[in-house]
Amino acid sequence: MNENEKTASAAPQTLDSAAVFTEDEVLCHTKIADADKLFEALVGLLSARDPSFDPAAAVQAIRDREAASPTFVAPGIAMPHARLGDVSRTLLAVATSPDGIPFGPAGEPARLVILVLTPSTAPAAYLSVVASISRLLRQPTFADEVVAAETATGVEAVFRGAHRDPNLPPYVCAADMMGPPVATLRETDSVKDAIDVIIRTGFTNIPVVDKEGDLVGVATAQAILGICLPEYLLWMEDLSRYSSFEPFGTLLGKESSTWLADITDDETYAVVAADRPAIAVAEAMARRKTNVCFVTDGAKLVGVVTLKRFLHNVFRD
Repeated sequence: MNENEKTASAAPQTLDSAAVFTEDEVLCHTKIADADKLFEALVGLLSARDPSFDPAAAVQAIRDREAASPTFVAPGIAMPHARLGDVSRTLLAVATSPDGIPFGPAGEPARLVILVLTPSTAPAAYLSVVASISRLLRQPTFADEVVAAETATGVEAVFRGAHRDPNLPPYVCAADMMGPPVATLRETDSVKDAIDVIIRTGFTNIPVVDKEGDLVGVATAQAILGICLPEYLLWMEDLSRYSSFEPFGTLLGKESSTWLADITDDETYAVVAADRPAIAVAEAMARRKTNVCFVTDGAKLVGVVTLKRFLHNVFRD
């Protein structure tokens, strides 16, 4: 690979040029009313552009992924996708249907369908496309504008509109991988509140925020165990005298009056800024030896990335 080829391959792809899709990969106001037939039609458009992959295998891979979980990214918007070994670059096709195409067992209608094929060996490729499109979808009128477009040229024009940034992000960031916190606690809550949330949600690391929503620490099940089991007990070989859970009984009597401020971990939990590269999430979790990383915008808690979610996005999504 010469220097010019290296530069070209490193440049971010765009949604307004042949790098990802053109009007030739658009089904505008399609009359297709079956998701499987839509997959075949969209893959057909892509195979006409790039004959290097097996269309039948691509359609089957998409069907398998949809059977596992319909890929809705927002109400009325589906993003079916597959990672293929014989695809060398990202391929994208778009379909619009004002009436909606039924997806999944519940038949939820999709008015905008964005099909993505990416190389199986490049997990960042799909995530970059999702990150870029997700930013567009956060604009309140974007999806409606795409669906309202009367022609394939019009659909493409909405994506590459001059008032939007058409570039795929140079990297996938923490905000692109995060989900909402399952639960939060306030620093004025009690240990009882923390135990209730841990039992209810199954999560053992609950973020603690102040009245402004700023992250001030994390309440962990380990910390609660720590106040039940004083350090000296951990050095004892014979705990038979405590066979009736006496230390836990002590906490039970004061769980409603023990405040999270007394046990909150404010130093050792994993946290990254929302605009940090996603790899920083993995590094933070590995360094802290935890399976959850909290995402902040400034000091404000804006999301959570679990190790399960991270691995799923990178290796399976």
